[in-house]
Amino acid sequence: MNPNPRRWDVAACVDAAPLGFTQILVVLLTFAVAASDGLDAQIIGFTAPQIAAEFGISRDQLGPVFSASLLGMAGGALLFGSLGDRLGRRYTMIACVAVFGFGTLLTPLARGVIDLTVLRLITGFGLGGALPNAVTLVAECAPARQRGLLVTLMYIGFSVGGMLGGAIASALVVEHGWRLMFYIGGLLPLGLCLVLWALLPESPHFLARQPGGRSRVSALLRRLDPSGDYAADDVYLVPEAVGSNTGIGELFRHRRARNTLLLWSAFFINLLVLFFLMNWLPTLLVERGWALDSAIRVMVMFNFGAVFGALLLAWLSARYNPRRMLAMCFALGGLAIMAIGLGNGQWAVVMTAGLATGVFAGAAQVGLYPITTQAYPSLVRATGVGWAQAWGRTGSILGPLAGGWLAVLEPRFVVYFVVFGAPLLVAAVAIAAMRDPPPAAFTNALDQSDGP
Repeated sequence: MNPNPRRWDVAACVDAAPLGFTQILVVLLTFAVAASDGLDAQIIGFTAPQIAAEFGISRDQLGPVFSASLLGMAGGALLFGSLGDRLGRRYTMIACVAVFGFGTLLTPLARGVIDLTVLRLITGFGLGGALPNAVTLVAECAPARQRGLLVTLMYIGFSVGGMLGGAIASALVVEHGWRLMFYIGGLLPLGLCLVLWALLPESPHFLARQPGGRSRVSALLRRLDPSGDYAADDVYLVPEAVGSNTGIGELFRHRRARNTLLLWSAFFINLLVLFFLMNWLPTLLVERGWALDSAIRVMVMFNFGAVFGALLLAWLSARYNPRRMLAMCFALGGLAIMAIGLGNGQWAVVMTAGLATGVFAGAAQVGLYPITTQAYPSLVRATGVGWAQAWGRTGSILGPLAGGWLAVLEPRFVVYFVVFGAPLLVAAVAIAAMRDPPPAAFTNALDQSDGP
């Protein structure tokens, strides 16, 4: 053993590494996770009109079916976000993908509302836990200069998955029925689990905190930066909040309380609104006389807009204040949603407003994640992302339910979109009110050798 080992700052090593094969591999694999997540999260919206017709489900009964997976997502974000900090991002994420894959694959066996609700609840646990760990893994493998862009590229997989799901649904569901959609949505993530197990690395920040982890973190750092001179008997340090607490209390210490509460508010509002749209918009349009495949295409346009908007937001955020750009997206997204209602079912207006909603409100959801990863140190980063997403999932549960409650009143078409567009203006104010996080303390996270 080297009596005078070198000491490395893991975060600085990652930041100094060039963007190479390993970082790109992590982004591609987590992009695939996000795409599978997005497909399976939105699949119920694409198939709801057929499911409701087959099982005789009324509009007020659709709300709980929609919200079952979202309730699971909230629980999954809390449970698996914390487990990701304790057990590792890689293993936790693979387990989550397996859970939502099996849940989706089993959904065609449902024979009524209760079966659907239970299976969507199980699916939701996996859906909710996958993304916090995927976001955290990318953030901890990416150089600082490209971190925001790489997190954004990873997360737009969610919208790409929605686009893919919409394309599959419009091509197959009308002719072959809703069950085929769930078979596809279940088999894809289960196959992905095998690829993740074989190829996906663990976070260097997490490895550096594990007793006996020097050889693993040194090997991973050499993959991230082949020119680096990292040895198994060196000491690897990570900048963390002082202490070893990984619980929710750490999200409120060291002047993080204000940002935590504002982030939770923005996540809650945006997912409330987006999941109302993803679940109810096709149904509302069908009720206004649209064909199902045309209604699904509006959601395809929404997801396409979210991909384009996320890339545009990442480009703008690299040149201007990221929070101001994000706040602007929230405000414009609220106006775009109101425009859907003001279109009163006219094809051109609804399609254009749906695209604009994706460009602004959809992109805003993607833009929340880079800011959230920057708000917390590595020790509680997955917990921080998980809790923020859990509050978002709470909003996503209430969005479809509120849509069902509102539907009972049989309001005019425009009322839905004014009611659900206005809250995004509040989210814009919340993001604008955030402040820069304080610098993290630098602590020795691993000062142990690999063996006795």
